[in-house]
Amino acid sequence: MGVLCSSCKNNNFDVGWPLFDPSITSGIIDTITIKVSNLLIADSVVTSNKGTGFSGIYYDPQIGNIQTQTYIEFSRTTDSEREIYASFDSVMLVLRSNGNYFGDTAKHAAFKINKIEKQIEKREDNNLYSTSTIPLGDQLTDTTIKVKINNLQKEIVDGMDGKKEIIKNNNEFEIRLPNSFGQWLFQGVLRDQDDFKSDKFLKTFPGLSVSAGTGSDCVHGFLIHQDTACMIRIYYHVTSLEKENRTIEFKANPTNCFYHLKNDRAGINVPYNSQSPPVSSTQTDNKGYVMSGTPMYARLDLPYLNNLLTLGQIIKIKKATLYVRPIQRTYDIIPLPPKLNLFYIDPTSHTLQGTANKPSTSGGRPNNDLQDGNLPRNYQNLQNPDFPQYTFDVTDFIANQLDAVGYAKWALSIIIPDSQNDASLQRLVFGNQNYWYKSENQSRDNRIKLELVYEVYND
Repeated sequence: MGVLCSSCKNNNFDVGWPLFDPSITSGIIDTITIKVSNLLIADSVVTSNKGTGFSGIYYDPQIGNIQTQTYIEFSRTTDSEREIYASFDSVMLVLRSNGNYFGDTAKHAAFKINKIEKQIEKREDNNLYSTSTIPLGDQLTDTTIKVKINNLQKEIVDGMDGKKEIIKNNNEFEIRLPNSFGQWLFQGVLRDQDDFKSDKFLKTFPGLSVSAGTGSDCVHGFLIHQDTACMIRIYYHVTSLEKENRTIEFKANPTNCFYHLKNDRAGINVPYNSQSPPVSSTQTDNKGYVMSGTPMYARLDLPYLNNLLTLGQIIKIKKATLYVRPIQRTYDIIPLPPKLNLFYIDPTSHTLQGTANKPSTSGGRPNNDLQDGNLPRNYQNLQNPDFPQYTFDVTDFIANQLDAVGYAKWALSIIIPDSQNDASLQRLVFGNQNYWYKSENQSRDNRIKLELVYEVYND
């Protein structure tokens, strides 16, 4: 039947009341079979002008090898001082963590810094993508550094459109670059050499690449949209009557910065691309995947929903709740998405057709709010932190799909919101209804679940 009958009845009726009894009119609770499959939305996403960079490499046993690299264009400094007695001291690449990561942050981060050989140019559509690359020039350094990611302070301020949340980030860290590079940049700009004038600066110095250094075992995210979040900082001093320490800063130009992302799935049980048909979760160890970066979503079909119609003359859906539960140990060192969106999908074309809205209001008015599931913010601190879950109210969808056939029959898809999809690296791994967590006897808490409360009417 596809309907797992763990039924009961409200109004103090006994659990297990006969399902076909004509007197039953309310409170029947069942779980419905869900067919889970996985699809890759696109092989690349727009990563330019996102205010985010990523650098590092990490092997994820769930989805394969993740490798990232960021290309940064810098603006020429507006510093017009021409000190005759200025002396170069050192040069640093300054970055700030954005709190996003993918992998083990307990280890030191490894960064490789190269000069970019060619000026960054966008495609005809004025974008750069996660598959875009720029030829590299000389390697400047390959170093390790400790990156703190947890010291992000949030402040609530009043704005014109209501309260806004501002992130204060003091996690500035510096990567030492060779003195020869610093001297070259320092002398060229401070002495106003012809190749370093404003109209020739980017041709002379197209920018830097930040990629995974030797021993990298984590992908780190950093900011490049704030005015002082990403820059080259040159330390120098001027000596007249006494020594005076100064700096010159070359700030990132966020509109021409982008990151490259490669996800190598060789040897992993999800080696498909965006042209592939849906891959059943029965072929992926009974697991569903939702991921950003190289965006992947989970498709949910309800092949046996109409079997409910055999239970009585009239079936009325009172409540339908979808529970999506991450598999234990899959989010220990990889962040879960704080929010998931629910979309309608056309099963024949595998394309998203629209957002799944919240159920109508109690007065019958339409509800245009996007249906989403939020992860509890403090789920890591809950009394039982091993079982966080996303919850969706799909009452209207189930009610409309009951008795639907052919082209009218739709599926649901779980996807990471667009606001997070190309500016963060997150992934969710959940179990289908046949998943069994082998090392602990708590497999049911890792399974997706659709719970219905409905009424049955008979003459």
